[in-house]
Amino acid sequence: MKKALAILLTLAMVLALAACGAKPADSAPAGNAPAEESASADLPVLKVAVMPFLNSLPIKYMVDNKLDEANGFKIETVYFANGGAMNEALAADQWEVGTLSAAAVNSLAIYGAYCIADIGHSEGGLYTLVKSDSPIAQVKGYNPSYPDVYGDPDTVKGAVVATNTGTISHLNVNKWLEVLGLSPEDVEIVSMDFPAAYQALKTGNCDVAALNPPTSYTAESEGYVVTSSLSSLGVPQFDSIIVSNKAFNERRDVLVNYVKAFFQATDALQADPEMAAQELLNWYTENGSETTIEACATEIATRPFVTSEEAKSITIGESVSITGEFWVSQELLEESKFPEIANHIDSTIAKEALGF
Repeated sequence: MKKALAILLTLAMVLALAACGAKPADSAPAGNAPAEESASADLPVLKVAVMPFLNSLPIKYMVDNKLDEANGFKIETVYFANGGAMNEALAADQWEVGTLSAAAVNSLAIYGAYCIADIGHSEGGLYTLVKSDSPIAQVKGYNPSYPDVYGDPDTVKGAVVATNTGTISHLNVNKWLEVLGLSPEDVEIVSMDFPAAYQALKTGNCDVAALNPPTSYTAESEGYVVTSSLSSLGVPQFDSIIVSNKAFNERRDVLVNYVKAFFQATDALQADPEMAAQELLNWYTENGSETTIEACATEIATRPFVTSEEAKSITIGESVSITGEFWVSQELLEESKFPEIANHIDSTIAKEALGF
């Protein structure tokens, strides 16, 4: 009898465990879910592209602080290593909204996406760098109009330049060459991600590395010479909110709410630089980039976000147009495609979102 009772108890326990395993908490009927989870599930979902850079920090902040839900939508992030990869995925409709700088030229001119807001100053930390004993580092101010730029035709011609092609760092390389009276054909540009480009510079596998933060700040702190930057070259740049053609035409209400939430995030980040630097360090660490809190603080200081108030005085898309014009001059964009940039800049969504 005791043996039979033990068997029955064992069977009861097995059945109870099986029942628990068959109904995990997250698969419970909607009617039994907490009200907050149920409300969140009912919100429209926006596929948002993120990259391991500063310009995606407001998106992380939105998600962490549920600013998306507070503004009536839900963010689903889609990760990309760089702007070039984002553009390739744009053709396949893999994301609806993202943040880009130089790569936005192709988004608008080739893929029919729209620029709807400028959200961050992206000039800071865009560097070309060489070793301190490089011949390039021994020549400064060859072009008197750019006194802080290093190099001349003799020292730069034939150099191997490592950078992430199609990004704003690539733009920095081309502008640097132009200032020195050279063209991209006068050097060998090798495409690789920024940490790999820095390693190539360290090991002597390239002569010049064109880097993005945080890698650029790390290289500078370790004694590498900044031969050019977008600041020293006088090239204004913004990171911009870019939306796919389909999302622009079909999801305006959600995009207005997205812009509202985005500027709530930039306002918060700009108001507390120490918090922003720590959030940036966390973001870089999460995405496998090695940096320091000091480098992150420098980046926050030198590449400020556009606040909701500043956004009202910016001519949306002007930066993309400047970059596109330069790309045409360097034969990186067909001249026939250039007018598409102006055709795909829209200020009405930002104006509705921010009330100006």
